[in-house]
Amino acid sequence: MPPDLTSPPQAFRLLVEYDGTNYAGWQRQAHSPTVQQTLEEALERLLLHPVRVTAAGRTDTGVHALGQVVRFVSPASHATANALLRGGNRFLPDDIRIIKAEPCSPAFDPRRHATMRWYRYTLVNRPVAPVLDRHRMLHVHEKINWNRVETALGYLRGDHEFKAFRAASCTAVRTRLTMKVAEHIDQHPIHHFDFKCRSFLQNMIRILVGLLLDVGRGKIPPEYFLELFESGQQTIEFRVAPPHGLVLMQVDYPA
Repeated sequence: MPPDLTSPPQAFRLLVEYDGTNYAGWQRQAHSPTVQQTLEEALERLLLHPVRVTAAGRTDTGVHALGQVVRFVSPASHATANALLRGGNRFLPDDIRIIKAEPCSPAFDPRRHATMRWYRYTLVNRPVAPVLDRHRMLHVHEKINWNRVETALGYLRGDHEFKAFRAASCTAVRTRLTMKVAEHIDQHPIHHFDFKCRSFLQNMIRILVGLLLDVGRGKIPPEYFLELFESGQQTIEFRVAPPHGLVLMQVDYPA
């Protein structure tokens, strides 16, 4: 019996978790597998109609997520929160999971309505690289002066012009951002960098992490961040941290 697709369209909000190792980022691409494409195809198999989703964050190739927020609309009468959670995961590969599904307002926009995004970058600082977590954290074998890193992190907090801390291909117009949280969590030999801001520029966090580690290596002073805020120009070639240590942890919305 064909599905009933005549019901009034219902919007749904999904909480999605994924391992980005095997994907060319979130956003659909013509010739590479992406998280968006894989999720849409799974929902289409379940709901039996074309599906297009929007997300809170367009994560790059190799970046992971524990708290990606996704919205889509379905006219299918069998589209329920329970069906999406159970049936959607049945059609997804093991490295993508729908953690939560619920109806939402048709006006909900996961990208524009977000009030805070929390990203975490994880590394292990020891001579030998990890085995089990090699796709989840960066290996840094050099000795790092974490006091210098903490000083540099202090400069990142607050309202700043972050134009210098983005990819050359970034087209964002608004580059002055308020960094609510920029902190280092020491669980030696594992270290986390937590960043919380309403929005981020393309490659911004990976550029920041690369610079912070160069501060810790003694290659640049902590005050170099102040120069970049002032000039808005990259005066040296940045060492961008690789993507596999980065996770979209959580996205917040108005209550």
